[in-house]
Amino acid sequence: MTFHSNPAGPAQPPRRRFMALGAGLLSASCMPLAAMAQSNYPSRPIRIVVGFAAGGLTDSLPRLLSQPLSEILGQPVVIENKAGAAGSIATTHVAKAAPDGYTLLASGVGNIVVLPHTTRMQINPLTDLEHITMTGEGDQILSIHPDVPAKTFEEFVALSKAQPGAMFYGSAGIGGNMHLYLEQLRLLSGARIDAVQYKGGNELMPDLLANRVQMSLNAPPVVEGYIQEGKLRPLLIFGRERNPKMKQVPTVREAGMPELEAASNWFGLHAPKGTPQAIVRRLNAAVVEALQRPAVQLGLKTMSVRAVGDSPEHFRARLDKDYRAFGEVAKAAHMLAK
Repeated sequence: MTFHSNPAGPAQPPRRRFMALGAGLLSASCMPLAAMAQSNYPSRPIRIVVGFAAGGLTDSLPRLLSQPLSEILGQPVVIENKAGAAGSIATTHVAKAAPDGYTLLASGVGNIVVLPHTTRMQINPLTDLEHITMTGEGDQILSIHPDVPAKTFEEFVALSKAQPGAMFYGSAGIGGNMHLYLEQLRLLSGARIDAVQYKGGNELMPDLLANRVQMSLNAPPVVEGYIQEGKLRPLLIFGRERNPKMKQVPTVREAGMPELEAASNWFGLHAPKGTPQAIVRRLNAAVVEALQRPAVQLGLKTMSVRAVGDSPEHFRARLDKDYRAFGEVAKAAHMLAK
């Protein structure tokens, strides 16, 4: 092989030119391999991490979606629970995972737009995750133990003012969305009621049913059975419309607190920051398709959850809006992390 001089400059030694050529070929070869990996996605099981114990809606919704997603994507979709710290353990775990689409986060509203204000987190959920879609949204029911001598929310507020220090509300996770919503309720209504924090709803409910805490805020499936049996008394609906099963129970707007309409219970799916957009779009399309399946629609109805399945852009806009709104509430309630 003969090497000719470069008229634009001195000739490179043969060994150096050969190494440069090899590096260029290697760099070029990596590009189609990366594109091929995305086009073949998924090629192995996908793990969806949940930040709460099994049984709650944040866990039940991804479990409902896991089978149709597995059928649509052609790979097993496995649910893994990493409970604790109001969901921040799971959120941090996924944010630090490889951005390859094989480790995802099933969130509740608290993980993403409440905890950054109320808890010192290692990551920022807004910027350290790719937001795939909001999977569903539902209302919540404020209920009390029937031994509390109050038939309406107004009566409860008056009772709490007459007996300061005697009334408590239970919250499933300090600094989480339920904690924030109930603090906002306390601020708006003037109720004299203190918080008792639990690691999750499974720990909270026995104390609520035993009247060790007098009030809690829950998704309808958690409390509807107890309400029908007379073990709990509903006072308010956190939502825009009355619950068809409890038409006598007013909404927060009807109770003079329209600010609490935003305190909905929504759920989402996320991936680590840097996950290729082709994979994000593939997952978004798969979730939208899964949400339309009759079995999923029936399951959502049982959970009192409305299917959403919006675009990543629309989901991010909602996150930004809620983040600002709940930041103001956290500040007013003196819940900002220090």
